[in-house]
Amino acid sequence: MKYLPLFTNKESKTLDSLAISSLGFSEQTLMGMAALTVFHANEDLWKTAESIWVVCGTGGNGGDGYALAHFLFQEGYEVKVFQTAPNKNNAGKLYESLVKSTFGAIGNLEDFHKEETQTKEDSVLVVDALLGTGFLSPLTDEHHDLIDTINDSDVFFYRLSLDTPSGWDPHSLGQNEKKNHNFVFADSIEELGTRKWENVGFIYEKDNLIPRYYEAIGFPIRTHLTESNFSKRFYLESEPEKAIQVLKRKNKAHKYSVGSALFYGGGKGMEGAILLSESAFSRLGGGISKIFSPSQTITNLVLKEDLSKMAVTSDFQTIVNDPFYAKTKTLVVGPGLTAYPEGLAGWNLEVGKTLVLDAGAIPNFGTKLPIGERVILTPHVGELNRLTGKNHNSIQEAYDTLIPFTKENQVYVLLKSFVSLLVCPDGSSYVWESPNPKLATMGTGDLLSGILARYFSLEIDLSIPEAVLLALSFLDHSKQLEEPYPSANQILNSLVESL
Repeated sequence: MKYLPLFTNKESKTLDSLAISSLGFSEQTLMGMAALTVFHANEDLWKTAESIWVVCGTGGNGGDGYALAHFLFQEGYEVKVFQTAPNKNNAGKLYESLVKSTFGAIGNLEDFHKEETQTKEDSVLVVDALLGTGFLSPLTDEHHDLIDTINDSDVFFYRLSLDTPSGWDPHSLGQNEKKNHNFVFADSIEELGTRKWENVGFIYEKDNLIPRYYEAIGFPIRTHLTESNFSKRFYLESEPEKAIQVLKRKNKAHKYSVGSALFYGGGKGMEGAILLSESAFSRLGGGISKIFSPSQTITNLVLKEDLSKMAVTSDFQTIVNDPFYAKTKTLVVGPGLTAYPEGLAGWNLEVGKTLVLDAGAIPNFGTKLPIGERVILTPHVGELNRLTGKNHNSIQEAYDTLIPFTKENQVYVLLKSFVSLLVCPDGSSYVWESPNPKLATMGTGDLLSGILARYFSLEIDLSIPEAVLLALSFLDHSKQLEEPYPSANQILNSLVESL
């Protein structure tokens, strides 16, 4: 499984210190390496600007800005540098003095605002090197006005932030005071040395994630990943080809070896949800399945669709007495239900089985969850808020809630959003950051439940993080659909064709 470590700002500072103390790097060297890497990574971008303005703060982020400005100037670009105040970082002071000696002068904020009013539209690329990862809310009035100008001025056609957009604080997004969550509307972010946890989900337009680029500068990531300095957060990379290969049936396969699953859901008038989940499972190669539903019409609906399928009207409590239950290793409960099933609270899941809880099987806050080694809940944000009794305005806030929640209840939670987050009871977590607007339609959550069931039911035993990565990677194939607003059934048809 491809996954990359995500570091909090605090953890990144720890690695910074380790690079200096353990590997013998000087801070000036790291700062220069960061700036040089950003310079080379964006050579095509620099060429699009008539002028490049670098706006520097007083800390290490400002030092990175001065170092970058030095490289840009020496390579012949039209560069201007502005500062909020002289740099306080020892390494930063070196590059600040270097800029002064070559440029002749560094502008202050008054100069910045004056030049902004005298410069033509869409001519300047601005580099945000103001606040960096050490920023703590709230902004000063001075920074607030500066960031407003950077965001609102027609002079700037592109805004590039070093390490993090200045002012960005995912924990303050739900607050009402504007100055607490005013931040640079970066067009791209250059993360230096480590991939930043706080940047995950950075967004200022609805469902439009801003590109983040990681630049390695020699931090001791591989040699210093320990419990004491890393909180086990990982960024998942898509594995689309593997997701397909794992699903393909092998020769001499039989119906149980290629996967069996039990589905419970589909209340009156909502039968389509559980039918869609089961259809995703079976059409993607599942060997045998059975639908249980409180609906009196479920059998007719299922047999009308396919005479070879099995369905029965039932409550949840009678499922364990059905012979099919003993034969299957995967259960999906919830699609099409409007209430938490009676008997599910405190229910014991047998060892070796996986239980996926979705939609109506996501309970209200305080309701007891089932007990088992492989129980995974798949809420969207509204269902997560209902489940935990808290509102969440960012992935980071959801993580803070889910770390103790998953440990206390010994369950896995996959939060479905434009950024998906899987939190495990052992404290590890995995982020999937691949927005797919084609999934913004009714029924795609039911599809995901069926796809997860397909991977969980395979003869090979996948861990829950492995199965989730493959399911999300496989569902991501829907991006290739030419239909701009496909239905869930159209998405399923395209996924079947990919096999």
